[in-house]
Amino acid sequence: MQYQVYWTPQTQLLELQGATVDFRARDDVYYENYFLPSGRTIVSWQSQHSSQNQRLADLPQLLRGETYAFIKHIDNSERMFAYLTVTFYDDQYQTLMTTSQNKDEVVVKVPDNYAFYTIDLVSAGLGSFIFHNIAIRPQKKGILRDDDQRIAPNLYSYIEIPAKITSKTLRVIFSEPEDQVTDYMADWVKETQQAVQYIASSAINARYYRQDEQAVTMAIKQARKQVHARRVEFIGYGPISSYAALYYQSQFKGSLATISEDVNLVPAPDLRLERAVTGVNYLSNPIAPNYTLAVQVIRPKYERLDMLTYETPTPEEVRLQAAYDATHPKKNAVARFFTANKK
Repeated sequence: MQYQVYWTPQTQLLELQGATVDFRARDDVYYENYFLPSGRTIVSWQSQHSSQNQRLADLPQLLRGETYAFIKHIDNSERMFAYLTVTFYDDQYQTLMTTSQNKDEVVVKVPDNYAFYTIDLVSAGLGSFIFHNIAIRPQKKGILRDDDQRIAPNLYSYIEIPAKITSKTLRVIFSEPEDQVTDYMADWVKETQQAVQYIASSAINARYYRQDEQAVTMAIKQARKQVHARRVEFIGYGPISSYAALYYQSQFKGSLATISEDVNLVPAPDLRLERAVTGVNYLSNPIAPNYTLAVQVIRPKYERLDMLTYETPTPEEVRLQAAYDATHPKKNAVARFFTANKK
């Protein structure tokens, strides 16, 4: 899992005098200041605010004792850059640890007794820079998981391959974009004898999974070859992930799509998509009905994935079947003959 931290008009801005701040987009903030001394905190985020402020926390809570990477995405100018300072405090507001490095990625082990922490964006030089976001994620061998990979900027792929594969269909599940969080939906999908590829994006609205179309297509083709699948089933459970499922179904001959009814078919004028008639199934769930607005929501309806059907058994179903077969051995032809003649 990865968290994205953005600079918004509600973020605590400490150095505004003489500055130009232009919030051009959620992940595109232009800052300019020709009068700011180096080493000054420009903006600060906190995982806890005092009750008097009645403000929501800017940062996620972190697991004590775990190691996290803090990655800044900033376009520096020739004469000015900004770096991160991460500080942890105890419940008495005493500093436990401060880490400050002029690197794109700062790795920190969280103190066992911390109560809250802050991230400061600190100035160096005069001029301007463009702030996109700060990513926070547990330190892994991969990106979001130990065995996943980055297939393009802000785009990740993870393949779950069971020990035994009996299905010739590769499932590809797109993550619905979520505010400030990027993750795969593996926890909502049952493990069976079918390979599953998860694709997630940390970009705003996932760029509808169209910005790096070639990278997505190549990753799917490689996964299909790796698991010896004959066809692909694309899964979406919200407006954008369902759009992606429908679009890539149209790019892979003989493929299937399972989507939600609130699919956004026109996310942008140049991305219009016709609703497919054949090879498409729809998720439905009385708890999470499919008639929400086609926008990025704070928490997508993961529970729609509970409605997925499976063509191969789960490990638990295999175990129960084996136990049943052990206590109910099948009779051979001779035994069936004598059983029949007793009647």
